[in-house]
Amino acid sequence: MAFYMGSGAAAYTERPASSPFAGHNRWQIPVKHNAFKILKRNEGQLCEVLQNKFGCISALSCPTVAGNSASAQQVFRRRLAPGIELSVWKDDLTRHVVDAVVNAANEELLHGGGLAGSLVKAGGLEIQEESRRFIATYGKVPTGHIAVTKAGRLPCNCIIHAVGPRWTGSQTAIELLRCAIKNILDYVCLPNTHIETVAIPALSSGIFQFPLDLCTRTILETIWLYFQGKQLISDLKEIHLVSNEDRTVASFKDAAENILGKELSPWESPGTTPSSNATLQIGQGLTLQIVQDCIELQTTDVIVNSGYKFNLKSGRVSQSIIKQAGLEMERELDKINLSSNYQLVLVTKGFKLSCRYVFHVVWEFERKHQILKDAMKSCLEKCLSSDINSISFPALGTGLIEIEKSIAAKIMLDEILAFAKKHVKKTLTVRIVIFPADVETYTDFCAEMMKRSNELSLSSNSVVPVPQRTRGEQRSGLEAESPAINLMGINVEEMCEAKEWIERLLTSEDHHIIENNHILYLGKKEHDKLSQLQTALGVSISETVSPLKATLEIRGIQADLIEAVMNIECMLCGVQEEVARKQEKRLFDLLGQWTDEQGKLDEMENSHTYLRYPATLTQELEDRKRQFDKCGLWVVKVEQIDNNALMAAFQEKKKMMEGRTSRGPGSQKLFLQVPHQFCNVVCKVGFHRLYSTPPDPVYGTGIHFTKNLKKLADKVKKTSSTDRLIYVFEAEVLTGSFCQGNNLNITPPPLSPGALDVHDSVVDNVSKPETIVVFNGMQAVPQYLWICTQDWTLSQHQMWGQDYSSGLAMASSPHSW
Repeated sequence: MAFYMGSGAAAYTERPASSPFAGHNRWQIPVKHNAFKILKRNEGQLCEVLQNKFGCISALSCPTVAGNSASAQQVFRRRLAPGIELSVWKDDLTRHVVDAVVNAANEELLHGGGLAGSLVKAGGLEIQEESRRFIATYGKVPTGHIAVTKAGRLPCNCIIHAVGPRWTGSQTAIELLRCAIKNILDYVCLPNTHIETVAIPALSSGIFQFPLDLCTRTILETIWLYFQGKQLISDLKEIHLVSNEDRTVASFKDAAENILGKELSPWESPGTTPSSNATLQIGQGLTLQIVQDCIELQTTDVIVNSGYKFNLKSGRVSQSIIKQAGLEMERELDKINLSSNYQLVLVTKGFKLSCRYVFHVVWEFERKHQILKDAMKSCLEKCLSSDINSISFPALGTGLIEIEKSIAAKIMLDEILAFAKKHVKKTLTVRIVIFPADVETYTDFCAEMMKRSNELSLSSNSVVPVPQRTRGEQRSGLEAESPAINLMGINVEEMCEAKEWIERLLTSEDHHIIENNHILYLGKKEHDKLSQLQTALGVSISETVSPLKATLEIRGIQADLIEAVMNIECMLCGVQEEVARKQEKRLFDLLGQWTDEQGKLDEMENSHTYLRYPATLTQELEDRKRQFDKCGLWVVKVEQIDNNALMAAFQEKKKMMEGRTSRGPGSQKLFLQVPHQFCNVVCKVGFHRLYSTPPDPVYGTGIHFTKNLKKLADKVKKTSSTDRLIYVFEAEVLTGSFCQGNNLNITPPPLSPGALDVHDSVVDNVSKPETIVVFNGMQAVPQYLWICTQDWTLSQHQMWGQDYSSGLAMASSPHSW
């Protein structure tokens, strides 16, 4: 977690004043390309874990598709076969990020000049050395054949050295070039190579003097013929034809268009393919997605089109949809006469689109805001049909209609949320599709989604990403080519914990351990899911439960391991929510037994929230901070906790304890260390032994508080690394009547042998107690949360806000559960 150490930093904080995300911390955590691909396949689970476990919103990003250099340009893209896409790129092959790069090699694999020399220069001499060993073992590589080596420092997994023919002017040279391309495709389509993307240059068109246009046409024809009528079982998804020379790129593009047809959309521009998405779960039924993609390529049940009343084919959205749908849709729209029978939303079939229906929004010149509102409502209500489960909207009104982007976002999300609230049982995926080059619109819609998630405290599955940066923006201290996880959050400590979890997960090569006491609450449904994960992913999962902790150990290859871990973490977040919900119900049931003020109790239950906010600086807090500092726990933030329900239960418990002993309820200010993942649940439902298991429960299996900060600090130093954040609750605790504790105590001992009444707590030393163990969470109420570190340098970092020097950060905001 040493991300605060200047140059070479692994993450950074930015707070752009003019951004719609101002006030939130934004970090980018670079990840390796192989890890990025694993995470991309499981992006939904990753977003869910980071939101539920750490309160962070996230998205994966690459500077360009597949993570290529900032100068990369994609000039053509077309589906080649089911599940396989071909594209043409202008880029430097030494920086092009794919699984396999093809090198234009000679028979001796001597990589002295041209592309071969550039690859060795960028990737390291180990490429040439491995090539030398290959020749020594197997001999020269015949023309038309290939050899495969590792890739050194290049951003790919392997290099396919293909020996192309020298141009002789004969048909033989053409056949040898076809043979080389076919051998490349045979290799990348082998199931065990795990190659999803391959980059191919214009083989033989350089020093081997193969005519350029004939070369590119031969390569395209060979690739096209290779996939005709084949049912391949492979991982291959993308073929990139790449060159950094304009003439070669243009030749590849012309050949691709002549053989495969024009590219998919009339308004695509270089380098604009789907790059990120945002998801917000609203209730149990509605899933809202904001994606960067082309509207006409969506596979939802419905695609929404947009056009003027007297010209439904106007606008780039409409033109792209109609072109993809084919002449049948164009003829259908030509038949419609709107002058006599105006309808706000027309419905047609999808024709050649991948959807079942197209909803056409019909605009008039006036009342554009009201039309947008009514059109959204109408489209969504049409989705109540049982055969519609998903719908894709463009950013309605932001083009020719000229509705301001932020206003359009607000209106569209207003109607989506209103629909979700009204039709809670309808399962529907609503996708808002933003053209990839339109970063401004994407940012505005993400900002609106973020605002709704914060304002309404929606489902714990709510996820909103950091929007993609434009190519002109640079990531301070990071390589521009690196893929990254974008994190956004209000609290720095949440970001730190999320980052540490990500790094631990990605460095787990073959096993990972999850420590979480909620494992004790796994039931048949959860254990069935663990069994399914073992079968589906080929991992092993072992559960260990002891009096001190509960763990799951997952073993398997990294890709399967990461997928399993994220699924398990999602499941545990759900279990934690359910346990907290039951504890909250018990809290109010208990309050109901203790109080006669039913009206006040109902009001409290209906609006139960807790506040966790920066504490006001007082002399008492300053003195307490000095106590922490003296023990080697440097305070970075202190927050005050207000929870009316917990305080009411605490006061009732205090009344019940008054008069039972000469000591009375014996209220004291005590401390308890709690793992980060349980801080919010303690603020919500109070203390529980699950949320802080002591290293050695020698005084009983209750909740172990201490008045001795030095003792707590000594325990921290033994169990926590210096760069970890430490979370210590300061609580008011009712100690009442106490006696000497021992490890057999699971409830307080009786006041005297055979007595029915019991003590209120047990202690380590009756004459001078420092550790106090209570067995009822209602005997303690959290008041402050002290966030500390053992690293003084980290405590002084500016990310903790303007008041970091005093140790009391004022950057947080009230938190509602």
